[in-house]
Amino acid sequence: MKPQYFLVVAIFLVFSFIVDAQECTILKNNSFIYKLAKKEVLVEFIDNEYIEYHQGKKYYIKSTIEWISDCEYYLEIQETTLPNLPFQKGSKLHTVITKVKKNKVYYTSSIAGRTWKGKMTKKKD
Repeated sequence: MKPQYFLVVAIFLVFSFIVDAQECTILKNNSFIYKLAKKEVLVEFIDNEYIEYHQGKKYYIKSTIEWISDCEYYLEIQETTLPNLPFQKGSKLHTVITKVKKNKVYYTSSIAGRTWKGKMTKKKD
């Protein structure tokens, strides 16, 4: 393969794995559902606030959002009523959106040395 073709293929491969920032705007001012232990958790992104509701809004976690880009943010826990949460007020969670496909958002999150991958589905209006 000629060097210029190799370079074009290499550039294409690199950019095909980068999430389009415009796709990540789906997060802003929307609600999502993810599953935790087979139970649905409601997540709301409202301006610079993030609220996670558990057990049909019986418990919640409220955090502020520090947007690094449309596809990356930090959450800082401000208030929680969720029993046995191993994190407390001031704990910071880092999230990177790795893929957006239709109404599904795939991400990698980390907090206090723990890292995991997850998926949220946009809640129907």
